[in-house]
Amino acid sequence: MIVPHCGGAIPVLADRVGEFMRLFVPAQEAPPHDAVRQPGSLYYDMAGTAFPRQVPALLNVVDPDRVLFGSDYCWTPAPLADAHITAIDAAAPPAEGTTWRSLTTANALRLFPRIPPR
Repeated sequence: MIVPHCGGAIPVLADRVGEFMRLFVPAQEAPPHDAVRQPGSLYYDMAGTAFPRQVPALLNVVDPDRVLFGSDYCWTPAPLADAHITAIDAAAPPAEGTTWRSLTTANALRLFPRIPPR
């Protein structure tokens, strides 16, 4: 599953959800899923205003290999999409020796191996 817009509020609410899950599940029942670790099994796109705050918050709950590029086409006008891409290109690299473009491209090719690279 690919969650749009850097997961929206998921990264900032995961700890709160986890606390309430532990609070309301009776002690004799099996422990609930970890609300902080569980989002790490999903993929997230960077549609919308990913920087300066959304992607850093997302990376507190998921590894960079779960992040994909997203443009929110056709709902985002071209000039705004261009501004989002400029912000992504200007952001600090996700890891040494890579860029957000190379990382998200590699992630997409791994997730969709039958799509030929351009």
